[in-house]
Amino acid sequence: MIYAEHFRAEEFRDWADEVSPRLVTMLDILRHRIGSPIVISPNPHSLGRESGMHDESAHNVDRWAEVLAADFFIPHVSTRAAAESVLHEMEGIGFTGIGLYSDTMYYGKPLPMFHGDVRPDRDMGDPAEWGRVNGRQVSIMLALQKLEN
Repeated sequence: MIYAEHFRAEEFRDWADEVSPRLVTMLDILRHRIGSPIVISPNPHSLGRESGMHDESAHNVDRWAEVLAADFFIPHVSTRAAAESVLHEMEGIGFTGIGLYSDTMYYGKPLPMFHGDVRPDRDMGDPAEWGRVNGRQVSIMLALQKLEN
């Protein structure tokens, strides 16, 4: 059972019992700090995946025995400055993996998607960071630059 102020277990779909309590807590803190809803991406791979022991993705429950990552939207965050503020909060909270995808859609409209994880092989304050632009993995800074001011 998930305990969180801003999330219900149903939001984590079939993965609710496998989601890391640390991840849920950090998402809950992020939601509180930004003062805006966080919506888990409806993509079936946005939470857990069963990808075998060799896939090091934080989404991979086979490797980590729990879901350590979530891909999500923040419906009112569309500009570069707003996304940068969210990324700053994520790092301050202690996410150990942070991604920004500038090529995603939310209900038919372009909206950046965020990735947050609690991977055990990185330290808080020194997260793995990346971005995605037009389906290509790039630096998080390049993904930020692709957003409108």
